[in-house]
Order: sequence, then structure tokens, then C-alpha cells
Amino acid sequence: MKMLFIVWSFSVALLSCRRNHHVAEEQEFRKLMNNLAAAWTSQNTAQALACFTPDATYMQPPDEQFYKGHEQLKAYFGALKTGTTMTFHHLWFDAEKQTGAGEFTFGNTLSKSAVTGVAVVSLENGKIKSWREYFIKGPIDFQEFISTDKKTWKWHIGNYP
Repeated sequence: MKMLFIVWSFSVALLSCRRNHHVAEEQEFRKLMNNLAAAWTSQNTAQALACFTPDATYMQPPDEQFYKGHEQLKAYFGALKTGTTMTFHHLWFDAEKQTGAGEFTFGNTLSKSAVTGVAVVSLENGKIKSWREYFIKGPIDFQEFISTDKKTWKWHIGNYP
């Protein structure tokens, strides 16, 4: 009987741990990412911070940017200026791994400058635990950014080794 009670207690503890761990689904991921984009676009630092775990990391590897935790992220997000715009063009999510990615354009409508790239994020309990971004400067208009017309390519078959 004692052994049965131990097994039952262990099972209850295991189930309660599972219930405390929120597993996000694709639709929730999309909502989270678009909520973050809206927060940055409106310079709403509190709304942006709410998308991240308190101990989240935000980085641009290999050694360009690194911020850890709400205190550092608050200073980083708080510096966004009027005209800031963030748009996700495509979002992908693996619910089993709680990892997703988004192709984005981040820029400023007043200066017409922007970067377009990809952010890879890991979630914990429905919030961003880890953010890694990779981007390149370009036009603020995404269609112009991805267009192949009227561009002088640095690398192409004519100069490839």
C-alpha cells in the first residue's frame, strides 16, 4: 500500500508540473509576434516587455548585440523613436519544440531606413525566452527589398569563382 501511495504521489507531482508549463500553439505564436511588432511600432515598451520572459536573452550573433532580462530590454525598447515600424511578413512555428521564426522588416518611416531579416525565437510558457536576429540593411518597402529587378548583384554566375 505504501508503494502504491508513493507511485500515486509521484504521478500527481509530475502532472502538476506539466500543467504549470504552458505549451504555445501556432496561432498563439502568431499573436505574440504580431503583438510585439505592434508594441515596437507604437513605442509601447511595457507591451513589448510583456512578450518576453523576465530572464529572456535578445541577441544578434555572433557578437553584434546582446541584452538579458527585462531591465536591459526595457532600456533597449525604450529608445525606439517616433516613426519606428516593425512588420512580420512570414511566421513559422514548431509547437513541439516551442521554437519559431519570422521574416521581418524593422525601420523608421521618417528616415526611410530599414533592415530586413529573420528572428529565431524560443518560447517558455507562451513568452519569448530567446531571440536571435539576423538582418541586412535595405529599402523599407519589402517588395522592393525582395525584387530582382534593376539591381546590381554583388555575386552572380558571371563572377562566381
